Amino acid sequence: MIKKVLYIIALGLFVATIYHAYELYSFSKERDHIVQDKGLRTMESLKKQVDGILSSIVDEGKKLAEDFGTNSYSQEEIEKIIKESSLKIPALQGITACYEPYAFSGDRKLFCPFYNKGTADYIYVGDSYDYTDATLDGTDWYTGVRDKGAKWVEPYYAKAAKDWYIDYGIPFYYTAGPNKGKVKGTITMSFVTSGFKSMILSLSLGKTGYGLITSTEGTYLSHPVNDYIGTTNLKETSENETNTVLKKAYNALLEGQSGNVEHASDDNNDTELFFYDKIPSNGWGIGLMFSKNELLGSKAALNHRYIKLTLFFSAFLLIIIAIYFNKDYLDRQEIWQLSILATVLLIFNILLIGYLEHTGSRRISTSESPPIADVSSLGSFINKQQTRRRELKLPESTPIPTGMFIERMAFENSYNLNIGGRIWQKYPLNLVETISEGFRLPQTSPFAEASFIEEVSRKEIKGIAGKPDYLLISWDFRVTVQQYLNYENFPFDKRHISLDIVPISNEDHLVFTPDLASYEFTNPTRKPGLNQNVIVSGNNIMKSYFNYSVASYDTDFGYGAKTLFEEVPILHYNIDLRRILLNTFVTYLIPIFVVLIMMYILLIACSKTEERQGIIEAMAAFFFVLIFSHIDLRKEIITADLIFMEYFYFVTYLMIILTTWNLITYAKNKSHIFDFNENQVFKAVYFPFFFLAMLIITLSKFY
Repeated sequence: MIKKVLYIIALGLFVATIYHAYELYSFSKERDHIVQDKGLRTMESLKKQVDGILSSIVDEGKKLAEDFGTNSYSQEEIEKIIKESSLKIPALQGITACYEPYAFSGDRKLFCPFYNKGTADYIYVGDSYDYTDATLDGTDWYTGVRDKGAKWVEPYYAKAAKDWYIDYGIPFYYTAGPNKGKVKGTITMSFVTSGFKSMILSLSLGKTGYGLITSTEGTYLSHPVNDYIGTTNLKETSENETNTVLKKAYNALLEGQSGNVEHASDDNNDTELFFYDKIPSNGWGIGLMFSKNELLGSKAALNHRYIKLTLFFSAFLLIIIAIYFNKDYLDRQEIWQLSILATVLLIFNILLIGYLEHTGSRRISTSESPPIADVSSLGSFINKQQTRRRELKLPESTPIPTGMFIERMAFENSYNLNIGGRIWQKYPLNLVETISEGFRLPQTSPFAEASFIEEVSRKEIKGIAGKPDYLLISWDFRVTVQQYLNYENFPFDKRHISLDIVPISNEDHLVFTPDLASYEFTNPTRKPGLNQNVIVSGNNIMKSYFNYSVASYDTDFGYGAKTLFEEVPILHYNIDLRRILLNTFVTYLIPIFVVLIMMYILLIACSKTEERQGIIEAMAAFFFVLIFSHIDLRKEIITADLIFMEYFYFVTYLMIILTTWNLITYAKNKSHIFDFNENQVFKAVYFPFFFLAMLIITLSKFY
């Protein structure tokens, strides 16, 4: 009868194991499909938006060229036409109608009105320089179109507007008279590159994702790093790229191809996907970079499937061994074999769950950004903040590059951290007299002696590669900062040290940015900003990096302007720690397992007797060994919550009670279950019961 039941259970477990193995395989494939689908849909959305805007600009330009070639308009009529056409297309910054020398009128050599929608006024380009002279710099927007026909002009910087422009130029021709067929002038449709950024930022690219657009020559028309627009070429990026997969993708983008590639991120903790394509209307390149983990979300669902598969397989294996014995009643040796196998399988499942939890990444809060390790992710975050400030009619924030180097670090207790090192900042020279220099560390412990910050140097530095000059200020600091650490999962907890750095006054409209250029490496696993000799006892330092969170305060601090304190970006310098499990096991688990083994030896050695005193004394001794170890754990980890390691103690306390009850019952009274094979039932389930209880607790904590 028992064997038939085992066959039925084994069949059910086998079906469940196969099902979960297939589900794991399908889920892994589905995750890959989700990533590809999200990336392609986002790419198609952006490509459609950009192509739609560019097509509308081209169509309107063709219409104007035809009208201006056919008709002769007065100055007032021309101004009205280009203004109305500009207002038709929101993406346009303005339209220019330029004529060849004396083509507008016989007494006016140059006539070239530009309607600037941003300022709602007209600028007459011919009053500043001769735009028809191809030998002059900055006239290709007119002469190139006049001589070669309609085209998109490479981006150029408009000093007055302080932005990069892209022009679509189209010539218009005489349609009658002696000059019929000759160029009469050109229509120039001006588009600001920041318009591309707004479109890209409106897409769901994740917190670290970003997009880029390049001209047919490879010049950046849109990029998270403003300094790249108009000045840097994708060819240069490709030549300097060390990742062969990305290098190949950049070259394919330059050749007008489409596709996507997958490669490891700089810190090797994630996979990034780069999708690339071209815009149909004019052949410009377009690229989108995504973080795979951001698109997929947490790995918890995948880990859950690994755990379920392992649990079902372990149970199936255990039943198969029982069936293999091929008896309705198991003998002494077979019971021991099943006990040992069950113990091994339970330990394996606990270790698997612990491994997945210990090696998993810290769960990043939705209120903070992922690590800022490159100028692209930094530019993407800052652009979003600047866009928000423009929407609120606030002045744009001035980026202040800020660096940190940690030289000393040690925990004072569970929540206070002593830390020392150097902080430096780079201030634009034109701002030095109008702002409050320096920073605040809001996490500083509330004691007078907890903070020491001293300015050690102040020097004007000449900007390189055309960058503006700046004032470099450096401070030495030694502070005690309070960290809000969660110890519930000890020893699998991941201590995350975060040092907040904020401006002294929000009224200065400053945003502190990581000074990535000052670090040789910005990869988080290379631990930028951290002295390599820093050691935190009992921990491995896994990463150090900068990131941001956005905070809103429920007060205006007396300024009378609540918007100054809503969605304020806060720069963090972070250090991620992972405990060295060996230390924890030696300190806390060895006493537990020694007690369990000693109790088991007592269980094996005990025979039927009327004497109970020795049993009670031995168990009391084991209890006191455990309780002192438990007290030591509580002294090290000061928290109001129960921590995972404590459950080992609680289950062991239960084992002491159950073992004491079993030995007294077996030694003094007759019991059918305990008398079987000299108390073999309890002896056989002793360790499986302990590890089963720990498996259930582990699943409840981490599954």
